[in-house]
Amino acid sequence: MLQDLPVEVIQQIIGHLSTASSIVNLSLTNRKVHAIISNDDYACFRTFVQRAFPSLKTPPIWRDSARALTSRSRAWDRRAFVARECHPPPDKAEPPQNFIPTVGYHPVIDSYETWPGSTWLSRKEVLAWGAAGRLRVRIIQNGVATWGSFQIPDDHRQELDILDVRLLLSHQHDNKAGESIVLRRANGELIRVETGPRLDVFKEKSRYIVPPDVTCIDISKDAHPILAACGGDSIHLYPVHASERNVRPVDSVVVQSSYAVRNRKRCATFLSDTSLAVGVQFLQGRNRAPINVYDISPTGLSATPLHESISFAESSHAVIGRHSANVIVPLDDWGTSTRRPGQIFLSGWTDGIARLHDTRVPTRAVTEYVDFVDDGQILSLLPIGHERFMAGSHQNGCLKIFDLRMAGARPYSYLDARRPSPSTRISSRSGSTTPHSKDRRDINIFLTPTINYGERLWQPLARRPARRSNRYRGSVYSLSSPSPSSPTVYAGIENHVLRLDFVSTDDYRSGKQGLVDPSLGLYDKTNHVLNLSCYERPRKGHESTDPVLLRKQLNLISGGKNDSAVEPHVGTSLHTEAEPGWDERWSLETFDRNRGRGLHWGTTREVVG
Repeated sequence: MLQDLPVEVIQQIIGHLSTASSIVNLSLTNRKVHAIISNDDYACFRTFVQRAFPSLKTPPIWRDSARALTSRSRAWDRRAFVARECHPPPDKAEPPQNFIPTVGYHPVIDSYETWPGSTWLSRKEVLAWGAAGRLRVRIIQNGVATWGSFQIPDDHRQELDILDVRLLLSHQHDNKAGESIVLRRANGELIRVETGPRLDVFKEKSRYIVPPDVTCIDISKDAHPILAACGGDSIHLYPVHASERNVRPVDSVVVQSSYAVRNRKRCATFLSDTSLAVGVQFLQGRNRAPINVYDISPTGLSATPLHESISFAESSHAVIGRHSANVIVPLDDWGTSTRRPGQIFLSGWTDGIARLHDTRVPTRAVTEYVDFVDDGQILSLLPIGHERFMAGSHQNGCLKIFDLRMAGARPYSYLDARRPSPSTRISSRSGSTTPHSKDRRDINIFLTPTINYGERLWQPLARRPARRSNRYRGSVYSLSSPSPSSPTVYAGIENHVLRLDFVSTDDYRSGKQGLVDPSLGLYDKTNHVLNLSCYERPRKGHESTDPVLLRKQLNLISGGKNDSAVEPHVGTSLHTEAEPGWDERWSLETFDRNRGRGLHWGTTREVVG
């Protein structure tokens, strides 16, 4: 009967299926339906991807996109990730033997990815970060990683530290054989360098003439990018690509200010090609500093802001004291038709609160995201479409995850593709909350690897802790992800860059092709996987009733599905049980201090020595 239906009717049926597995199962019914679904390189998955993940921009590789996004969504829901350090091969040039850094460097990270081929695995990922005064660059293409470093003499000295890194996207430069990167150093130097095809050559192409008081920069995302440099009471605009080597500003504006106290520009971000948001920091007094949004027109930058946020009079979580925004990030307008680009953006503040802004409501934030456990100021933000965002705290290595969606407003959940168990049906009839509830509490992750004191500059994390070692308790300075659809997040802590790949452990163990991207390198036994901790944050209004329970990751065995899941721990009697809705590696901390020590995830029976 199904094969007798017109093609248009079958396509309508496919468009209403809520899961990718339903489309696959439908394709197995008969050859006619399979031919319709596989036609035009499985373009029928386009409707599913755009409906299930409306705010995530993906390449038109629709079947692979559906597989990658559903797998990643499941990993996010199960709090599943694999953490490792991202560290390049050793460089030939090392700091002097007698050089001992008094303070560590703060990595500044940028990344992007493209799909030059017709499959998901053909994607190209570019990563760059400033490691003290040295620029690290890595390109992964077709699963092969290539590393390079831009080095200058004495780049271990603090006055040469890289403070900003901006990768130009592939449509923003003509260096088709390599990459184009803009970086700012602590000594005021602002330059653009280009790489060779194998990252073995770095050439300085432009040097921007900036005043010595520049404190922040950003670059627009259009095909003819503009560089904005802010400092003192001025904002300067530069063409990123200019015919002369020494580039002077095409527009410099002394912004009009009504502030009676000393201040500086703390952060600057292009919200769109025609709007620039600048966060002000007051250096005196007890007032709170605003975020100003300036218009960029063909005639130049506006001297007065179009909008000034925020009035804290209506804040429901007002914290007394002088506070300002540390970071501003725009939310993509992808998948929306009711607003213009740059109208919605996030900011992270010194009072520990993340705020969502709408330029149509200019004088205040429309939403505040508060962590009732960790009140550290927010130094970094990373939005994942309009689904969620991550915030890096300045203390305890705390990485916070917030859900941007309203309760119950999730177009896709991996649970829709599962058969409900009898226990789930019973608990649903009784009205209780099941462990697989689609709207769950957000979590905080502790990025706290073991740090050896007195480590030399540019050294990787030690595999074995030294006598003088401790858990990292500092800041999460920077966050970056190659794209909203990528499973990878890069986090910069002091002296190190950590990589978090959001992949469910049972997907990794299954060995099924396509569930885990081979370019992630999870099957490489030389990779040192970190075991981190997390806890669920109390919900608003339930601070006194929601328990804050610490969970720790158990060891991940590398090498594929044929590895044994159990490693005996001699002399102890331990038992771990999988928690419903959590990844298999998570172990709930209890009164038993031996719980989880020396175990690998998947241990489901007692091991007696």
